[in-house]
Amino acid sequence: MSVPLDITIRTATSEDYSAIVAISKTTLWEKSHFLKVMISRGAVDVASVGGRIAGFNAWNREFFSHPMVWLVVVNPDDRRKGVASRLFAKAERESTGTRLYSSTNRSNVAMQRFHEKRGYRVCGEVDLDPGDPEVFYCIDL
Repeated sequence: MSVPLDITIRTATSEDYSAIVAISKTTLWEKSHFLKVMISRGAVDVASVGGRIAGFNAWNREFFSHPMVWLVVVNPDDRRKGVASRLFAKAERESTGTRLYSSTNRSNVAMQRFHEKRGYRVCGEVDLDPGDPEVFYCIDL
């Protein structure tokens, strides 16, 4: 059994940009411009472990005027240690009294299980990436 990480969640600043982009590069798509804009709007949270950024999420209340977690990425070495759960928990706390949305590609079975484990339900699907549709999830808070 692994020892739980001491995870601190805070709003990202421009000083965090390089570390956030480096973590984002562990995924498929280029996100640097999106992340710069979201950080400037105060819409990115970072999870720190021992003073280093272990993961982040980008979320706001701009999905048809509802809260949406647009992107969550955890450093591969820190996955399955509670980092994403802590990031989602902050978004969920700050979205209380409404519905929070998130999404993942159909091929991302690990993230689908993550959503389901947290109590999210499938609420739609869009063919954004041909052959690998985006599956939308929501939870009533």
